[in-house]
Amino acid sequence: MKKTTLTLLMLLTCVLWGHASEISETPTDIAESTPQYAYHIGTMWDISVGKDWGFVRTTLQQSVFTIDTEMERAMSILSLDFPVIKRYLHVNALGFYLYYRMGPGDYRNLLRYHAGLSGTVPTRYINFTWAERFESTYVLGTAVPTNKLRTRVRLVGNIPDSKFQPFIGSEFFLVLNKVNAGRGERLWYDIGVTYNIDKNNKVELLLREEQLMLTTPRQWNTNIGFAYKINF
Repeated sequence: MKKTTLTLLMLLTCVLWGHASEISETPTDIAESTPQYAYHIGTMWDISVGKDWGFVRTTLQQSVFTIDTEMERAMSILSLDFPVIKRYLHVNALGFYLYYRMGPGDYRNLLRYHAGLSGTVPTRYINFTWAERFESTYVLGTAVPTNKLRTRVRLVGNIPDSKFQPFIGSEFFLVLNKVNAGRGERLWYDIGVTYNIDKNNKVELLLREEQLMLTTPRQWNTNIGFAYKINF
């Protein structure tokens, strides 16, 4: 009898211990099952035409981006480039119209402009290029724009007697207003190559890893890009 009672007490203790362990581990299990990152794959398609008008360079660009199986944006861009110190320092102004996906099936009309500086520090085998731009985006029907500061750096290789120019770089987005003012919003990591068909035509292949830092969960995107550029 004593042996049976002792056995039952041991079994009951094991059951209660196991149940207590399940309760204490539940928050950890839930936390571990919550994804820290969302992941998406997209494409970027660009065609642009550029022409010099005196000392001002004008470029018109049309772009279509996709994310997974949906269109992420259709975008038209007009850019003006004013050289201050030829090659080394330029003033840039860009105007955008976007048909933009705010969420699944939710597309909005946006207007955007950029104003900033860009330039190149050339060396024999590598050119260091940079751009610093203020960005302001208006959702039509919304009074207050979203403002950001965009900082881009890129290393472009110079291969003697080659039509290929490999490059690697990154771009950082800093939010300037609203609730996330002062916080980093996203990072781009780019690697690619430009092929100069002739003096007026070139194509560019790009692989971009994009890290979104203010989403919940954090989002990481892989984008494959193709651009055709015509210059006169």
